[in-house]
Amino acid sequence: MIPNKTPYYEIRTASNHAAHIDAVKGIVDGYPIVFNERASIGDLFYEEIAPHACDDADITDVKFLINHNDDMIPLARHRRGKRSTMDIEIDDHGVKMKTQLDVENNSTARELCSAIIRGDIDDMSFRFGIVVEGDEWSDLDKPMPIRRITKIAKIAEFSAVNDGAYPQTEIHARSAGTLENEKKALDNARAAALDNEKRAAETAQAALRLEIEKILFLEEQKQ
Repeated sequence: MIPNKTPYYEIRTASNHAAHIDAVKGIVDGYPIVFNERASIGDLFYEEIAPHACDDADITDVKFLINHNDDMIPLARHRRGKRSTMDIEIDDHGVKMKTQLDVENNSTARELCSAIIRGDIDDMSFRFGIVVEGDEWSDLDKPMPIRRITKIAKIAEFSAVNDGAYPQTEIHARSAGTLENEKKALDNARAAALDNEKRAAETAQAALRLEIEKILFLEEQKQ
């Protein structure tokens, strides 16, 4: 398996893990990140997030948005050293968020609560970056390799999303530039694997040549 570092923001969706809500108080909680759940990323590769991948992640400023719309005013925010309106907890299942939305003064918060209650929105998503500090690739010789993320540097944002099922949400939520970065990450991993194979073959050939030379030398000594 090939370790790799990839410099860009990525969006991921935890499918089949609905947000929950207290209709009266506007309390929303859910798991935007779920460990050991495999997903198809843009039909390029399968990906899963390892337990403890987020243990050292930077969560000093994490916003809660809708559909990753960074132009909107955050509905909640987790910030270290400042007043926070969202709690984040990492457990064996994944990364959990909980917030009490301002349904009294914020019409967008009321609309989101209504959509969750009605079941129109029932999935959570997250954005991480700038660098995936640890990942491992396997099955690089197959049409759909496997990428296992072992260390996330920063969690930038959680979102309630319209479409949470893989792979459709991934395609819907990303820009063309982000998908291109995904392709580059896969290409780099495959290139590194081929380079390692080439070096291993060259090392084996050098060892074989050395062994042959030893045998020839011993034969010459006997003569």
